[in-house]
Amino acid sequence: MATPNGTIIPTPDPAVIAAAVAEVKEVFATSFIGFAVSTTAYGISILQAYLYFRNYPKDQLPLKLTVGALWILDTLSTIMIAHSLYTYFVLNFGNMAADALVPWSFALENGLLTAVTLIAQCYYSWQIWTISRNIYITGIIFLLAIAAFGLGLYVTVHLFLFPTVESIGTHLFQAVSGPVQAAAGACDILIMVALVYFLRSKRRTNVRRTEEIIDTLVLYAMCRGILTAITQIMFLVLNLAFPTRTFWQPFHQLISKVYVNSILASLNVRKVIRGKGEPERGDTHKTSSSGMTNSSTTMHLEFLTPKPTTDSAATYATQNQAQPRGSASVTEDLKAEI
Repeated sequence: MATPNGTIIPTPDPAVIAAAVAEVKEVFATSFIGFAVSTTAYGISILQAYLYFRNYPKDQLPLKLTVGALWILDTLSTIMIAHSLYTYFVLNFGNMAADALVPWSFALENGLLTAVTLIAQCYYSWQIWTISRNIYITGIIFLLAIAAFGLGLYVTVHLFLFPTVESIGTHLFQAVSGPVQAAAGACDILIMVALVYFLRSKRRTNVRRTEEIIDTLVLYAMCRGILTAITQIMFLVLNLAFPTRTFWQPFHQLISKVYVNSILASLNVRKVIRGKGEPERGDTHKTSSSGMTNSSTTMHLEFLTPKPTTDSAATYATQNQAQPRGSASVTEDLKAEI
């Protein structure tokens, strides 16, 4: 092809153009899918955070601060993802040289994700310690969380110091970024196994209500553990198997939302597990003699060992003298844990 002044411009190879267009489509597709799913999960976490602070005003201050910190970090992470995508798709549109640089917001979002992962795994580590008092399992989980956090900080610093797309595909970067997801995924799996094991060990109470509570807790532990572990493992596999592709983007954007939602869900479900009881804001209405309802009356529901009927009172008294405190104490411990 020739210009008006007679200069001949070589015709671009159609295969090269097609490859470039396919690469741009892939980046757009994976980023769009990841942002759509992650923002949906973020909207759910907003609702869960609101329900938590409304329904559990009497929780201890450290727990409230943990929930608040997780939500703030997750909010900042969502903002950073939006900024990095806006930089790529709007500000740098048509500028190939600018697209070769990693936006500062993407590097910062990786650091925020690392912090959310550490807080969530330390929370589960504390939960396991509360249930089991096992220093070895709790220590291993804590060390894995610290290892993932340290490697994640290195990756974040690397992205700030070498903000190029080429540096992400280097063997050194892959050798460090891969173990981040590996350590985090192993920590999530260990958390799930430990929670299930220690909860199941407390199930033999001969109290049906307590066993039902434990079964529900085991189910929640398995669901949230499997979800977080799968997200981390998929991020790891796709990142290592396709280092020059962006298939890992949806899982990278979703990880922090999965952690935050799993913790908020486990906190908000406590009233359901307790038998829809213990309202803290006077949710139970009491009808007065005049037919009006009094919303200020609070009914506290307790999980107690079932008492026998009058006909078997003597038998129950005889058995109760020889029975250890196990079932009642387990019930009280579970009330404290959930």
